Amino acid sequence: MALRIYNNISSLNAQRYLGITNSQMSKSLERLSSGLRINHAADDASGLAISEKLRGQISGLKRASMNAQDGISMLQTAEGGLQEIQSIVQRMRELAVQASNGTYTANDRAELQKEMEQLKGEINRISASTEFNTKKLLNGDASALWSASSNKLEAIIKGKVDQGEYTISATATAGKNYIYKTDIMTLAHDVEKVTITNDDNNQIKSIKNLSSNFITTDSSGNNIQYNITLTDGTSTVNNTTTSTVDYFTTNSTSSSISTVTGEVTTALNNVAGPAGYFEIEINNDYDGSAINGTINGFATLKVYSLDGKLQGTADLNLTGDGTNNTLYLSPLSLYGYDLTSATSTTIDLTGDALLKGDKAVFAINQVTAGEDAIQITNPNAINTSNPTLSVSFANSSNLSQTFALINYTNDGQTHIQTFDLTLDSNGITTDDNDIYFTVDKLGVAGDIATADTKLKDIARFINADGRNIFDNTQELTIFGNGKSTTIYLEGDDTLSDFESKLEDALVNDLGMGDASVKNDLVYYDTTTGTFKIQSGLIGEDSKISFIGDQKLIDGLSLTTIQKGENSSLTITVTDSNNNTVGSDTVNDYTLRGVINGVEISFDKNLGVSVSGDNAGNLTFTASTSATTINLHLVDNSTSLQIGANEGQDINVNIAQINTKSLDLDNVLVVDQDSAQKAITKLDKALEFVSDARATIGAQINRLEHAITNLDTARENLTASESRIRDLDIAEEMANFTRQQILQQAGTAMLAQANQLPQLALQLLGR
Repeated sequence: MALRIYNNISSLNAQRYLGITNSQMSKSLERLSSGLRINHAADDASGLAISEKLRGQISGLKRASMNAQDGISMLQTAEGGLQEIQSIVQRMRELAVQASNGTYTANDRAELQKEMEQLKGEINRISASTEFNTKKLLNGDASALWSASSNKLEAIIKGKVDQGEYTISATATAGKNYIYKTDIMTLAHDVEKVTITNDDNNQIKSIKNLSSNFITTDSSGNNIQYNITLTDGTSTVNNTTTSTVDYFTTNSTSSSISTVTGEVTTALNNVAGPAGYFEIEINNDYDGSAINGTINGFATLKVYSLDGKLQGTADLNLTGDGTNNTLYLSPLSLYGYDLTSATSTTIDLTGDALLKGDKAVFAINQVTAGEDAIQITNPNAINTSNPTLSVSFANSSNLSQTFALINYTNDGQTHIQTFDLTLDSNGITTDDNDIYFTVDKLGVAGDIATADTKLKDIARFINADGRNIFDNTQELTIFGNGKSTTIYLEGDDTLSDFESKLEDALVNDLGMGDASVKNDLVYYDTTTGTFKIQSGLIGEDSKISFIGDQKLIDGLSLTTIQKGENSSLTITVTDSNNNTVGSDTVNDYTLRGVINGVEISFDKNLGVSVSGDNAGNLTFTASTSATTINLHLVDNSTSLQIGANEGQDINVNIAQINTKSLDLDNVLVVDQDSAQKAITKLDKALEFVSDARATIGAQINRLEHAITNLDTARENLTASESRIRDLDIAEEMANFTRQQILQQAGTAMLAQANQLPQLALQLLGR
């Protein structure tokens, strides 16, 4: 071996190997520190590429598994809402079964229907508000979105739809509407009207001491007229007919009040006061015998406003000296009226008997301070032989005064009716005048009621015990077209008023017809005495139902004289390319199975026009041409990504669940027939909800299996990726140890190699 001074080849060789060892040791340290076999692309280029691909699949599978879990949570949220809806439908079915029992009254079923309406509202609320991450689940939006060119059509989403633009043509064959008739409306008692008029448009200043003998109604005729001639403030009565005026009738078989005289309304001071009436009610039975002393609180004076509200009361005391008895009223002020001196305000009572609960009514008109007051002396005498009327005009061209008629029947009950006294005049000229006092007999008990007859005068509304149901305001709730509304009936409402209120409710509140046929929906036939009530809509669901006090419902006694029949619709569906999708003829206004995932509900009067004759008759005419409506459908189903790659997803569709899709909009339990039909509808609704829950349950199970599969795939891919990228610690530690030894050996040999040039010095003679 040659000895060199300038180049030490052995040293260079040792350095090179030592560098390689150091490099390998550094990489080994890096692998041991990171735990990975591949830390850089240079470590294993192909292995890195494969590892990264596997890593993408692994992370994708992990996310897909989480997506599936989120999907399960969403479906469980929807299923929870459906579970509650099903519980509600079960309760509704229970109510329907309960209402089907004949032991319940209309009042009872009204309460059952109230709960039914609340439950229907809760179903719709759950449908509208059930959501997951602000995504609506049960209103149909989770499956599809739709719009139509007319409100005569409504889409009901059942599942995944075939989206697109559709043209729907429908031709109708007109069906029938529901028609009802009430019981015959007859008068409960005689109805009379008293009118005082002058003959030459001069003001009537006063009528005094107008009297008549007590007569019965059967000989009074239809128009009894008295001619009164006024000369210089005096009056004479010329009876122009042999008939007499029937003010009050007593049919009591046991005891009666033979005479009541007095001045109770003359005690009204000439001060401002509102309209209303006085009522005197006897608080104690009285056999008519003379008393010696005072019975405090023997009767009660009550003051009412025109709306029937009690404004104040005062006690009346019965005093007697052993011979004469006097009903005594102390001075007081009630409801804007001053009742004056006790000495003049008396009612003398003589006769056979007074019974607890007997009443006398005195009506009063509104009085303006400074005007002449209208005063009535004893117009309400009970069974009196000589009723006396005293009237003074105020400064007004038109005044009217209401009289009260009290009828004691042989059942011991008291009935109060009224008739009107109308005072007409125009201008002030002279006190000399001829006037006419006319009693018009509007009808006798049992006659057919007229449109102007008040509800309280109808025989059907008086109970067997003699009580009038219109002593109190009556509520009548009306159901129809999936809606409800309530009208309020007063005793002073006429049959015409009832007709108007019911028409307004049917058209304005329930949408059971439009304004053009409003006057025909409710029609009172004055010949037969019956109301004809009908729907302005066609079909089996055009039924009108009423709930209220049982006595009111019994009084109306509605009978169905025509049942509704659905129109027949022939429907053709075409797509945007004018290709026929399908066609069908339906009899329940719902098209099914033509467009996938959607049912189409049509308006009950689609293709049919309705007209009336203002006499209670409606005509439904089918159009000769087809009705065309455009429907736009967009698939909005929820897609769940349950795989690591494109296309690895599933669509989740949740049906629309509300009262419309369940056909519960018109479910009623207000009568036995409706309740029976409701049971069948509710059974179908339960079946539909159960089917929807089963579908969701199957989807949840599918996702659970998908999660298991995803986790298995992820596990195996992770193992494969680990074998490529993860470090074998045992192997690497052996390699690291080898590199350590090589490093030590290399260092030692480098030291030896660096000593070789020293041999050259020895040769040079050192």
